[in-house]
Amino acid sequence: MSASLPLTKSHPTSPRATSPSRSAEQGTRTNLTVVPAPRARVAGTATFSLVIAGILVAGMVILLFLNTTLAQGAFAIHELTKAQTALTITQQQLAQQVAAAESPEQLQVRANALGMVPSDNPVFIRIADGKVLGTPIPAPRPPSAASVAPATPSVVSGR
Repeated sequence: MSASLPLTKSHPTSPRATSPSRSAEQGTRTNLTVVPAPRARVAGTATFSLVIAGILVAGMVILLFLNTTLAQGAFAIHELTKAQTALTITQQQLAQQVAAAESPEQLQVRANALGMVPSDNPVFIRIADGKVLGTPIPAPRPPSAASVAPATPSVVSGR
């Protein structure tokens, strides 16, 4: 069909017009009307502003929470580091005190305080069979055992 030709009514010989059931249906049908296209719903600027402000506020609250949590963790790490440093210093001081108490000079002072005397005749015990090697001779008592100064309590107790 051409666009320049006028529309005309159907001829009576067309199959549509001759069909009795179609003509009866056309009489009872309602006329169709063109419905306008639905408008796109656009949120107002106030609604958009509130949503954006809400997102920003929620983001700031989350950032504040994370920052506070990280700061608390940093303070805890700092305190634990200080405690570890103090404990390390204490451990080193105790190790020095133990080393000083184990020195031969301190052992001699503590042995003298207990009334022990050095022996000029060493005797050994063989552990495998328990045999004593050498002849044990008692050591002579020193003339004045009271003149030896006793060890300090901190050295004796290891503190």
